[in-house]
Amino acid sequence: MKIVSERNSLLKGLQVIQAAVTSRTGAMPALQNFLIETDKNGVKVISTDLEIAIKHFINTDVKVPGSVTLPMKKFNEIVQNFDDETISLSADENAKVTLNSGKAKVKIAGLPKTEYPLIPDIDDRDCFDLPAIELADMIEKTIFSVSNEDERQFLNGLLWEKKKDVLSIVATDGRRLAVCRKDKIMGKKDFRVTIPAKIMNELSKFLKANSKDKKEMVKVSLSSNQAGFIFKETVFISKFVEGNFPDYERIIPTQFSFEVNIDCAKLLSATKRAAICSNERNASVKYTFKKGVVIISSSSQSMDFEDEFDVDYKGEDFQISYNPKFILDILRNVEGKTTIFSFSEIGRPSLIKDSDNGDILYVVMPLRQ
Repeated sequence: MKIVSERNSLLKGLQVIQAAVTSRTGAMPALQNFLIETDKNGVKVISTDLEIAIKHFINTDVKVPGSVTLPMKKFNEIVQNFDDETISLSADENAKVTLNSGKAKVKIAGLPKTEYPLIPDIDDRDCFDLPAIELADMIEKTIFSVSNEDERQFLNGLLWEKKKDVLSIVATDGRRLAVCRKDKIMGKKDFRVTIPAKIMNELSKFLKANSKDKKEMVKVSLSSNQAGFIFKETVFISKFVEGNFPDYERIIPTQFSFEVNIDCAKLLSATKRAAICSNERNASVKYTFKKGVVIISSSSQSMDFEDEFDVDYKGEDFQISYNPKFILDILRNVEGKTTIFSFSEIGRPSLIKDSDNGDILYVVMPLRQ
């Protein structure tokens, strides 16, 4: 194998795929490597940790076709520290690799492709397209509610559910719920699958960094056991999360005692201050609604906080407490100037909506007072 590549193109490819290179001690050596193999008009760089995989195509000058796997960390450091903008890479039949850049030469031991896990191909016969920027936004507005507990792995991902022509992306950790919907999805089949948060986070970041036009699309493929996402020269592949995602629609409250439209900027600012003054281990912020006003308060062993601002509330006095992180996560993702809080009885979940986007909703469990 022999190729000639631009240094920056190679670095960009490594940056794209590095999230799927394992850093776990004790893992098989090949998983700390990435695979580079020639393809039409260039090379593919590929990484996997056996749960997710990322492929990226780089346009290079292929002198001799072939493949080899190389240690990601060392290879990346070497390429970053070359001064010349052109790099020549050659590998012999024993996976010994030589890198030349200007007058600099580095030899590095790799492993043959046969020792690298087989990466499944994407079945694109029943794909559907989503606008790249919109998909990244849907993921970003829900993923903060994903659980990271090992005991309930079925919550460690985003539920993708399609009914008729509506796609819902859902996340919950058992104490809060985030739902984002998009209609007019043209895929042929309905589905209900849970995709790991890790690949969703990487996909969202990649799309935000590389989507320049609202018309650019992501091709989505969902087979019986894996998800695939194709955007330009890059492919993200992941197994599904095992287990049954809860019936989230039963969690969403439908009957309320009252609702309040609250200024997002004011609530965000006051909640930030209250969070600073709350107990670090068991953070709690109290919201007290009185006629025409909301009072935000918190306390800890060494601090007390109280603030208030006007709201359009005309009911009886009402008090509720939340984990401030849950409220801050929501407010940072609200697009409108105001958000709508809908309350039922004390101790029951609250519904929070973006006043400017009816396709997004959040459910939060209050804290015991």
